[in-house]
Amino acid sequence: MRKTILWAAWIALGWSFPCESCYEDILCLGRCAYQAMMEAHTKEAQYEATLLLAYSWLKGDFVEGVPRLLFSMLGDRAVSDSLRLHAMLFLAQAYYKLGRPDSAIIWYDRVIEQGQAHPFLKARAHLGVAALLAKRDLLRSLGHAAEASEIADHLQLSLLTAVAYSQLAYLTAEQRNLSTALQYAEKAVQAAQVALSQNLRHLLLTSPMEAYLAATANLASLYAETGRYKEAKSLYQRILSEAKNDKLALGQAVIGLASLYLQERSYKEVDRLLAAYRPLLSSLPYELRKEVLRLQAQLHIKLNQLAAALSTYEQLVEQAEAQVLQAQALRIEQLRILSGIEMQEARLRSIQNARQKERRLYFILGGVGFLVLIAFGLAAHTAKKRAAEERNFREIIATQSQKIQEQAHVLERQNAELVRVSEVLVETLATVQESYAAARRLQRAIMPDLEKLVPGSALYYQPMHEVGGDFCVFASDIRSARLLFAVGDATGHGISGAILAGIFSATIQNIFHRYPTKSPQLLLRTLLRTVQQTLLHSEQQGGTDALREGADLAIGIADFQHKKLYFGLAGRPVWLFSSEGLRILEGGRRGIDKYTSLDYEFPAYEEFLNERDSIFLFTDGVSDAISPEGKRLGVKTLRMQMEAADFLESTAAEQRDKLVALLHQWRGGTSPNDDVTMVILPVWSLYEYVKGRLSLSV
Repeated sequence: MRKTILWAAWIALGWSFPCESCYEDILCLGRCAYQAMMEAHTKEAQYEATLLLAYSWLKGDFVEGVPRLLFSMLGDRAVSDSLRLHAMLFLAQAYYKLGRPDSAIIWYDRVIEQGQAHPFLKARAHLGVAALLAKRDLLRSLGHAAEASEIADHLQLSLLTAVAYSQLAYLTAEQRNLSTALQYAEKAVQAAQVALSQNLRHLLLTSPMEAYLAATANLASLYAETGRYKEAKSLYQRILSEAKNDKLALGQAVIGLASLYLQERSYKEVDRLLAAYRPLLSSLPYELRKEVLRLQAQLHIKLNQLAAALSTYEQLVEQAEAQVLQAQALRIEQLRILSGIEMQEARLRSIQNARQKERRLYFILGGVGFLVLIAFGLAAHTAKKRAAEERNFREIIATQSQKIQEQAHVLERQNAELVRVSEVLVETLATVQESYAAARRLQRAIMPDLEKLVPGSALYYQPMHEVGGDFCVFASDIRSARLLFAVGDATGHGISGAILAGIFSATIQNIFHRYPTKSPQLLLRTLLRTVQQTLLHSEQQGGTDALREGADLAIGIADFQHKKLYFGLAGRPVWLFSSEGLRILEGGRRGIDKYTSLDYEFPAYEEFLNERDSIFLFTDGVSDAISPEGKRLGVKTLRMQMEAADFLESTAAEQRDKLVALLHQWRGGTSPNDDVTMVILPVWSLYEYVKGRLSLSV
């Protein structure tokens, strides 16, 4: 009766265990479970205590012993038994932590096949398979997550519903179906709130508060990805206010909020947030500390503090090395505990002491007659047995020690590899900096100083990153008295876009100087043929046909002998405006790329060279500017601004400043979502340029 009461107390303590995150409490849970297993008076009680002990080992990362502990009970239980299914789920988790995902999937599949009578355990197995297949087979992973969510809806278990729909939202977002992912994430948050209010708990699921915070963080990241920055900030701030004792959730919220500020170029806010939570961030697990250091490095790079960025990367490398050393020490200690070296050594010492005592006793009794002979024979047999046991224990200790040394050598090699990777990281950072510097020099070389060349004109250029793929061309031919001007948007952003923009700019000028009397439409055809031949040669040299290098552009030629303006448009329009109003020359549906047919007729226009007119050329980064609510500026809003009376009466520089102010007001302080280029050319300024630079009488 006393043992029954004691065992029931151990089980009650273990299965109502409130804290799963504290290492000391996990050790306490393991001791309770071990005591209950030793004092259990029935097989059923022993199995429950064994499961609780396996659970404590999983939470405490003593994973190697879990399979050996649970295999003994699998053969004694019925196929559909609840305890047997629990054991199989714990086995799957153990194999996953041991780095054997295929074995984990096999055990999860067995639970799915045999758990028809236990839908909750079946749903938990579906969630496990979905998590393991998320990176390898997204469609299968989605199928398992959907099965788990259907079971959760049927059982009406709010905690299971929160976990299932949170995972389903993540996988759907990976499939880039963001609208559906948002619906799943919102349902997960609602279910987690219900579970939190009911204080529901289960050993196979995370706690209600952790589920609520995880679902909220997932929803916040989806809001940020879809451009709903205000709602994302609100959710992250809610986590900061509610996750008072959850350091992990607080850290994730701080990292997410800092990333939003960094994306909006609110660098002071990023620095303030990281400084306010520095003690918390320094105590986070290594993976989150790594994200914090990367954020700090990006902030330093954005502020052009390259020395500080390099120092931050060095801290990242140092922490990675410390993590490897810590993992090495923990692994050796775990191997010592799991191999039972201390226990075996204590047993060996006990055997040696027993042998010494037996020898003394048998020596004293050696002079006694028949009993002495019997005792002597018994002593010889026992001594032989003890010697054999001693040899066995010595062999076991030697084997385990050798395994520990091998594991230590492996960890040392991993540490050396980490040092090598850190050196490569530093070299890569230097290479990136050099590439950006070269791209900036290239951008400055190809972008004409239009306002100095043509006084009275206006140019605005703002790349999405430090350099961009927009380009502007201005060239003249004295013999034909013709001026060429063009604005284009090459594929890509950053360094790759800048290089491609340089290629297009140089090619256009080269073609114009070779054929100055050709129409813009013929120049576009020559440019298309040149680009397609270049791309074809690149593919034949091993390039991929998945790339769509090209550009959308508008070319204009002012002919001062015939007093005409000629335009050839490849995907970009040209706007002509004067005091009489605004006219739009549509740019057609095709640009310059490998998919445009050589027979395609680019739109061509011919206008009189009227000194009262102005020419407006721009890239789609102007009309596609996005507000904080995710709404595009659009051509209609841009046209309303340019048709206003005060706009038409302003100079080109004033007109440019008004358009730039409209862009900043529309974006609301957020970063540009594309490269932006605008050119305003009053026709009278082109006449002045021809008179002054080309010495022509027009």
